[in-house]
Amino acid sequence: MTAAIEPLGEPTPNDLTVIVELLELLGYTADPDQVAKRLARMNADAGHENWVVRDESGEIAGLAGGQVMWGFNDDAPVAQLIILVVREGSHRAGIGSALIKHFEGWAQGHGATRFFATSAAAVDSVSRFYARRGYHAAGLRYSKLV
Repeated sequence: MTAAIEPLGEPTPNDLTVIVELLELLGYTADPDQVAKRLARMNADAGHENWVVRDESGEIAGLAGGQVMWGFNDDAPVAQLIILVVREGSHRAGIGSALIKHFEGWAQGHGATRFFATSAAAVDSVSRFYARRGYHAAGLRYSKLV
């Protein structure tokens, strides 16, 4: 499969259903209405962009989203890869690699000089995926639910 990357744009009802399924692969639960509301907030004005790779039938095979943020520690923004997920059955087709490369180009186009990614899936295959693309573990992330 050639990984033709396109902006997600306005998701169709089928897109929302597939995104829900992709989120479930990462251990997240949401319904299509929740996903639609979340995507509406993640717009260019908020420093976000989301991309998809579609299969031959037009269904989403891979999804990535990025955000550009400003911080106190640098004069250039940093970019966070906030999601990267490939549908089961579409792994090893280069979709994840193409999406991460696209994210990095987008981030550089917005002036970012550092990229980071977080993953809820603390498994060896995820660590190896990012390491092969030049990412390394850096610091700790703390989380608190209220």
